[in-house]
Amino acid sequence: MAGWEPAEVPGTVPGGPEVEDEDHWYRSRVEGPALLELDGLATLAEVFLDGRRVLQSANMFRAHRLELEDGEQQLLIVFRSLTAHLAGRRARPRWKTALVEEQKLRWVRTSLWGRVPGWTPLTPTVGPWRAVRSGPLPRLEELQLWADGEGRVRFTARARVPVSEALLRVGGHEVQLSVKGQRLSGEALVPDAPLWWPHTHGQQETLPCSVVLDGEELACGRVGFRSIDFEEGQLQVNGRPVFCRGAACNRLDLSPELLREARAQGLNMVRFDATGAYASEELLQACDELGLLVWQDLPFARMDPPFEDEAFRAEVEAELGEALARMRRHPCVVVVCGGSEVEQQAAMLGLREGVPALRGWLAEKVRRELPEAAWVPNSPSGGPLPFHTRTGVTHYFGVGAYRRPLGDARRAGVRFATECLSLSNLPSKASVQQHFGSTAPPTHGPAWKGGVPRDRGAGWDFEDVRDHYLRELFGEQPVELRAVDLERYHELSRAVVGELLLRTYAEWRRPGSGCGGALVWLLQDLVPGAGCGLFDSDGRVKPSLHALRRAWARRAVLLTDEGLDGVDVHVLNESDEVLEGRVELELLHGAARTGQASAPVRVEPWSAITLNGEALFEGFADLAWAYRFGPPRHRVVLARLVVEEEELHQDALFVGGYGLPQVSTTVEASLEESPEGRLLRLKSPVFLQSVSLESRGWTPDDEGFHLAPDRPRTVLFRPDGPAPPSLRVRLSALNLDRGLTIR
Repeated sequence: MAGWEPAEVPGTVPGGPEVEDEDHWYRSRVEGPALLELDGLATLAEVFLDGRRVLQSANMFRAHRLELEDGEQQLLIVFRSLTAHLAGRRARPRWKTALVEEQKLRWVRTSLWGRVPGWTPLTPTVGPWRAVRSGPLPRLEELQLWADGEGRVRFTARARVPVSEALLRVGGHEVQLSVKGQRLSGEALVPDAPLWWPHTHGQQETLPCSVVLDGEELACGRVGFRSIDFEEGQLQVNGRPVFCRGAACNRLDLSPELLREARAQGLNMVRFDATGAYASEELLQACDELGLLVWQDLPFARMDPPFEDEAFRAEVEAELGEALARMRRHPCVVVVCGGSEVEQQAAMLGLREGVPALRGWLAEKVRRELPEAAWVPNSPSGGPLPFHTRTGVTHYFGVGAYRRPLGDARRAGVRFATECLSLSNLPSKASVQQHFGSTAPPTHGPAWKGGVPRDRGAGWDFEDVRDHYLRELFGEQPVELRAVDLERYHELSRAVVGELLLRTYAEWRRPGSGCGGALVWLLQDLVPGAGCGLFDSDGRVKPSLHALRRAWARRAVLLTDEGLDGVDVHVLNESDEVLEGRVELELLHGAARTGQASAPVRVEPWSAITLNGEALFEGFADLAWAYRFGPPRHRVVLARLVVEEEELHQDALFVGGYGLPQVSTTVEASLEESPEGRLLRLKSPVFLQSVSLESRGWTPDDEGFHLAPDRPRTVLFRPDGPAPPSLRVRLSALNLDRGLTIR
């Protein structure tokens, strides 16, 4: 063969859809005796050793293990053309999906990532997308290890050679294993086993496990103990209700480092979506350590899976067996779901029987082999139609793609949203500058629009959705604003998304809402630009995620507009300790404070209370400006949660529209050194709306926040590199008549 080029593994063949039109070969040298591990081959692959074919695979979700004989050998892997494979005739599906163009993909066990126009770059995954490595032959094979919430650990494995005695060690506990030839099995009951919790609710304690074979100890990893219950949209971990907040992800190259940052921003659940793949062992280990709950979809999205075909079913059973064996040793995996929008697609086309396998043999296999996790037939599912919002799990885009008013978040009665609030989120100014050459580039060009998601065949995109809410919330015309003030258009666009996210989660987290969790679509952008991700394509936090961090805070005060009943003040306490302090309300109009009130609060652990804001004032305050007796006397209702004179959290509700009058003011600012960077302390005599902080070479840990009058605020700036320039900050706010420079 000619034309060989260096290849990175794990890696894929570069290029667009045309890469599937041809065969692609990889070669290397390997030496035995050793175990050759092939963690993922996308998708039609043949493996040769010294010209002898030793493996055929037609499933990118499966891993393969081959024993190498003694000596050096040539390894060849060929990835066959999927285009040629799909050229033959096959039975037609019961429905067609607009998600992808090639309907025959339903027959192939491969990811849809890179094949969904408008949502992913059209770069199908072809090649060794997961690791190819060789190492010593293991003493143990087919190892199965899992734990439950009662301290019970079960173990099975096959020894490579017969053993006479075997012990299982879990922490400081030890039990004898049953030995039958080369088969080992046993069960240990660990007294007072420590519980594993999501990071919002406790510690992530796990115990090391090992097996002693004829005196030799072999490490087997760690196990965590926790119990799960998932009913009516409410997840309980170890008997305690958990409000799940997080995002869905379909990237195949998600990094543990990004998960670490996601945890710091307040996420406690990640959904690995059906258009992507199963979470890798590395990602599951990271979620265990970080206390991130995992919702794992099976990779079936929108299409009609041919489960009636025996060969297809056999391939799925083998794939799922491997995936479940990997998941069962990880306490982070709490929900396994039969895929995304399969039942929805069937129901929308009048096929009310749906997909029987999702409630038949597939469900039985998951429940039997992974009883410690909850099973959900599909996302969405439940109710008269699977996509109804008040029952089961749903995909909620009322606020968002369907352009419903903010009040729809309450009327929808969402129990659990596995997808929601899909919005065109602008990255930070630094990210936009890097990729588009300006902090406020024109948004109508092809380069910018390439990063804005759209449904295939739709005459609108998700930037149009954001523009709709810009008009509704701020009363400005996006087209005219882009023509005269691009920078303000970008700033308002960031603020719009932040307010939609914050106000919707305030509705869902208030006591009595009945919502058990909601996952934003998506976790991370796939290409640069204003995608739906909470992280940009380079892994940097977007301003919208800062807004969500405030909405997701464990101890928080959140406001909701109750119309003629005024404004409700919700105080949440997700902690083991009683929260005692006070709530302060201020009514603001421009530079004036038109009213203020406070009340003591006591919130028991793991609970929340609601106060009516009107009751805190003497007389009639009309907090929501619902009665309209003349112009509003205030434009902002500002709430602060104070404990021992320290502000823990604040929220602001805007009255009579989000567009506040412009103010002119000075801002007190000071800088000081910090082990992590530089601390910027800010104080303003007037309320500043959606503060933006821009600095070359430095990244602030918060943006888009509201600066309360006469209340200091500290922002940490971290350097982007080892030798950053002097910190010089450009401060702007939506209601500030001019930007300010801070040195």
